[in-house]
Amino acid sequence: MSELRKLTFAYLGLLALLALTVGSSLIDLGGFNVALNLAIAAAKAALIGLLFMHLTGTLPRLAVAATGLWLIILFGLTVIGR
Repeated sequence: MSELRKLTFAYLGLLALLALTVGSSLIDLGGFNVALNLAIAAAKAALIGLLFMHLTGTLPRLAVAATGLWLIILFGLTVIGR
């Protein structure tokens, strides 16, 4: 993929995700707003990680997956602790 094409894809993808974030703030979904915004933020991070940080090898993907697993465990423990 050429560099300009990759940057254009990243720009348009991030703009679309930004539009989703702004749109989700205008719609009252109750408790799902937080989950939706966290999912959108994760998509933004994945897009940046794949295109700019070159997390395409096996080891970086494993490290990112392990980090995500730990975050899920910690958020889960936080929610259970309430």
